[in-house]
Amino acid sequence: MLEKYIKWIVNHPWKSIFLSVSIVTGLSIGSAFLTFRSDSRVFFSDKNPELQALDSFEAKYGRDDTLVFIFTAKEGDLFTPEKLAAINDLTDQAWHLPHVKRVDSVTNFQRVSAVGDDVQIDHLARSGDSLTPADARKLKDAAMQEPLLLNRMLSQDARVGLVAIQFRLNDKMVGDFPKELTNIGREMANRFAQKYPMLEIRISGSLPLDNAFSEAGQQDGMLLTPTMFGLIFGVVGIIFRSVAVVTATFLVIGGAIGAAMGTAGLIGIPLSSPSVATPFMILTLATADCIHLAATTFQVARDNPGQTRLQSVMQGVRLTFRPITLTSVMSAIGFFSLLSSESPPFSHMGLIAGFGVLYAWGLSVTLFPALLLLIPWKTRAEALLIPDAVWQALHAFIKRRSSVIISVFLVLGGALSLLAFTNVLEDRFVHYFDDSFDFRRDTDYLNAHLGFYTLEYSLDAGMPEGVVQPDYLKQVDAFSHWMRQQNGVAHVTALSDMMQTINRGMNGGGHEAYRLPDSASQAAQYLSLYEMSLSSGMSLREVMTVNRAASRMTVSLKVMSTQEVLALSARAKSWVDTNAPLLRGSANATGLSVLFSHIGQRNIEQMLFGTFTGFLMISAILFFIFRSVRLGSIAFVANTVPQLVVLGGWALVVGEVGMAVSTIVAVTLGIIVDDTIHFIEAVREARKEGVASDEAVLRAFQHTGQGMMITTLTLVIGFSCLAFSHFQINAWMGLMTAIVIVVAVIFDLLFLPSVLIKLKEDLK
Repeated sequence: MLEKYIKWIVNHPWKSIFLSVSIVTGLSIGSAFLTFRSDSRVFFSDKNPELQALDSFEAKYGRDDTLVFIFTAKEGDLFTPEKLAAINDLTDQAWHLPHVKRVDSVTNFQRVSAVGDDVQIDHLARSGDSLTPADARKLKDAAMQEPLLLNRMLSQDARVGLVAIQFRLNDKMVGDFPKELTNIGREMANRFAQKYPMLEIRISGSLPLDNAFSEAGQQDGMLLTPTMFGLIFGVVGIIFRSVAVVTATFLVIGGAIGAAMGTAGLIGIPLSSPSVATPFMILTLATADCIHLAATTFQVARDNPGQTRLQSVMQGVRLTFRPITLTSVMSAIGFFSLLSSESPPFSHMGLIAGFGVLYAWGLSVTLFPALLLLIPWKTRAEALLIPDAVWQALHAFIKRRSSVIISVFLVLGGALSLLAFTNVLEDRFVHYFDDSFDFRRDTDYLNAHLGFYTLEYSLDAGMPEGVVQPDYLKQVDAFSHWMRQQNGVAHVTALSDMMQTINRGMNGGGHEAYRLPDSASQAAQYLSLYEMSLSSGMSLREVMTVNRAASRMTVSLKVMSTQEVLALSARAKSWVDTNAPLLRGSANATGLSVLFSHIGQRNIEQMLFGTFTGFLMISAILFFIFRSVRLGSIAFVANTVPQLVVLGGWALVVGEVGMAVSTIVAVTLGIIVDDTIHFIEAVREARKEGVASDEAVLRAFQHTGQGMMITTLTLVIGFSCLAFSHFQINAWMGLMTAIVIVVAVIFDLLFLPSVLIKLKEDLK
């Protein structure tokens, strides 16, 4: 069948090209239907229990689609007439932004104060008020006594303050609101920085976070894509010095990427910041297929000077069809195993890349040889990359030291493999972006002074109007007090704080009056009075449910690791179960911090099944094609240990892994088996001709070494480009994949030949 196929390609190259181009064009049309998701929730599936809990929370209290302005006094603090006026100016203008729901700032903080026998609820510093420096000092003294303001909207030294804008958005609304509103925020910040030079202004919030994901995808697409294409084709051109090979490779790559992305569009897969790196993976793997065929064809032509170009291409296809097919199938299996990922972007990446690998295989055995038949090319008399003398020297070294090499690889590989399991899970979503992003710099600043990460609680009172019951308020107050004492907690906002603030204002404003109301009726009256005094557009909707059956508690965190967030959540739940029986069952933390803290562990748990299934399938294929338990086992070790070795080395150098690193095994599962199959296949072909095992290894070096080194160089260059991504998930994935490929080729050049030389089994 293979001979018939090769003859058909040779006899009908134009038909092969037409058929390939037609299929690729048809599939590529689907690219018009591609969409891009830039929101942070794209990392979580609809079945994710933490996301479901957050959705339930937001159904009660509303979504936090926020844009936060961070003000910093260049000299002194914020409490001068000029600076307070500047904050009021921005607060007033924020109310005129599209889709605005609420604006909170230092100046419009609802201060409860006693005025004679009456109580007044008003802004801390109302816009338009004429203030003297002495008035501003008094306002600072008052602000320093407000637990709901200090360390939440105002730093302890009063130098840093916030204007936090909430927007009324939902998934049914059409438009890229994170980008639109973030750009508006940046324009406002620039304008106000010029107008008020005494202030530094930064922006953060959930909308700039979502926009940063979009910017990360755009940067990778605009900067890394041309860089990678240039490097890949530069390497191919330098090595082969053939316009035919470069042109044919370019068309195969373009066709495979176009068909894969078109397929994604046709089946409704959205792109995201991680999955936008998929074309890079397809590019490198498609190049590897083409290089294997081209290198073999050139090798045949060099070894047989009198052979025609047609005969060289036929022989090249004949020698590489089987290993290219097998490696492509196994690469696809590796990528498809990502479908078990808990995080949709990685599932999408696996699906698109899997299709891309198969399309690249199809084009490399149809379009590529047809183009080599039609486009003139010449091969050089010398070796393409590495002279034969190098392979002979390497072979001689391995032959002398095979036992030592095997022992060293097994001991060192085993030790590092054990270290792989000491990596700590870590997923701080702000750190997905490097310092080149405005969002990262500004949010790091916010974290250093007030805190960006939060835990959210919906504390259930068990019945309508239950939040005003004294026992409920006491337990909420005790819980919030306990939480404030925990390491890493910057601020806690709870209903009990609001009730104590109102009670203080209703009872003369003294510190001793900062306590909870004595009765449910008194608490209910306080809430009604407070809500009626709020400014237009502000309500208690974000603080308690409509029927007053539950209230919200927000815990602002300093920079904390994933494990610390999970540990704090667990301790809080345990404390409530023991000390606050009325809140038992509702003290389950939610929020993006919780979601990202869980996703790494959950992703690894889900990926274990997919990766294990991929291992079984690839192992079954290896055992089947080699028809040998020994060879299958050797190939299995040579293609699993490198990944564990790299993870072990990563544990020594970095020690942290997240979502991206947890997918490395699946991503590289089928890629690194390429060289192993090509090498073992070459050894078997030599053994079939009656060549001894050690000489068969030398012949394998001579026949496949060039292709192995060229493809390894290409793959490493391709994935290393991703390491320069400013988006950490893509950078770590690219870097670790490149390292795994290097370690794997070292195994294939030293460990694998050493074992094959020692192997006495008939490999025919």
